Amino acid sequence: MFNLPGAAAWLLILLATVVAGGLGSMARLALSHWHGKLPWGILVGNSVASLVAGFGFSLGSSSSYVGQQITALLMPLLSLGLAGGLSTFSSWAAQTVHYYRQGDNRLGTYNLLLNLVGPVACVILGVLLGGVLLK
Repeated sequence: MFNLPGAAAWLLILLATVVAGGLGSMARLALSHWHGKLPWGILVGNSVASLVAGFGFSLGSSSSYVGQQITALLMPLLSLGLAGGLSTFSSWAAQTVHYYRQGDNRLGTYNLLLNLVGPVACVILGVLLGGVLLK
């Protein structure tokens, strides 16, 4: 990759993914303070992370050598690092269970459905967006 020996290329990918994951985690922390009736920040973080992951996965369709080299760096950086740091399954699940335990089945169900449907729709949108932008 980028004319680097195998170990150096792998180290570059690893370090870039670590940095992107840290940035995603900082964004998640900032978003986690956005509450209303539902934890909107977590929903937005999960949805944006899903959009980024979908876009990152769409990078794998490049057939040129340069495209494949860039993909080898950007796909893990975006899909694993940034999206992985930004999204949070555990917070979403804990908040949903919290609503149900408090007897607020309506908010629990809204949180459950929004965090399932929204991020899945965003992955699809990210893949479609990547397909359009990368052609």
